[in-house]
Amino acid sequence: MIRAFRTRAPLTHFASSTWSGLPRGNSALEIGIAMAIIGIVVTMAWGWQGSVTKRRIQNASYLIEGDLRFTQQTAVSTAGNGPQAELCLRADGYDIYTVVYQDPVARATPVAGSAVKRVNAGQEYAAGLQFTPDGAATYPCTADGSRNAIVYLASGAPEFPDTNTHTIAVALRGQTAHITVRPTTGLATVGP
Repeated sequence: MIRAFRTRAPLTHFASSTWSGLPRGNSALEIGIAMAIIGIVVTMAWGWQGSVTKRRIQNASYLIEGDLRFTQQTAVSTAGNGPQAELCLRADGYDIYTVVYQDPVARATPVAGSAVKRVNAGQEYAAGLQFTPDGAATYPCTADGSRNAIVYLASGAPEFPDTNTHTIAVALRGQTAHITVRPTTGLATVGP
């Protein structure tokens, strides 16, 4: 039996005869289009900065509002052990402490109890936010006298020197929101 082999026909090149195979760089048109796309993306990102800042302030405001309510509940639920609970502000966050009596029988000499919650900037809320309560709304923190504290008594009412509503300002990059705390009920609400 005889076998026949087919020979291969040579392939023709379809590429341009002027192409040398080496890259020659980008054209001015390609560079212009890339710069225009980068410009559009940067412009869109810059416009979102204000709303991102507003959202960060809002998130921190609602977090501290909830923690003020938590401090109030802690003061009421631990009333048998001490006279109050405190939300103590620090430069990079805040802590919630109970205040207990050093002598539980005589119910005298309040001292710092245990830390119930610690909130750190950059973890629970955006770094750079500043919490500023109005001056009459705070007392020295029992755990650290150099820090300001918002105090809730065992009855659930905040300890204010007067019967006025007090505010806590939450600020970042020139934008501010306010948390209002009512004097008798201790109700905290977030406002503009």
